[in-house]
Amino acid sequence: MFVRQHFPVLIAVCVLLFGGFVAAKALTPGGGRLAAPEAHAMATRGEIRILDVRAEREWRETGLPEGAVGASIHHPQGRDGFVAAALAAVGGDRDRAIATIATTGVRSTRAQAWLIEAGFTRVYNVKEGMFGRYDETGAEPGWLNRGLPVQHYPK
Repeated sequence: MFVRQHFPVLIAVCVLLFGGFVAAKALTPGGGRLAAPEAHAMATRGEIRILDVRAEREWRETGLPEGAVGASIHHPQGRDGFVAAALAAVGGDRDRAIATIATTGVRSTRAQAWLIEAGFTRVYNVKEGMFGRYDETGAEPGWLNRGLPVQHYPK
């Protein structure tokens, strides 16, 4: 009786809660994980800056994700140099959303942690990387295998 009488209100509450959950995923402080198509769409809309954290030779081999900036974790000045490059890529704004990407998610996970430790507030990881991965969470094809656009990196 109660459910039938208050059904419209219960539905509205569920919609609000679910909508809040979806919005919270996109705005999670500290970051989270993004699929490659989601990162690409967000970058295209200017909502996120993608940082390709691989080595420069890898950028030359495959290109970078469209709209991405190369900021290698193999920086000559180590972690501090990498963080400085990331900071420059977002114009000094530690609150700007960033997505890290590497080959298969290992280095991008490390980069994500370094950036959060350095005070960046919204750092996401494109864990499937450029080439994809298969782990306990399932298979993800990667940026290149999904056919997402890349930009040429000068040789």
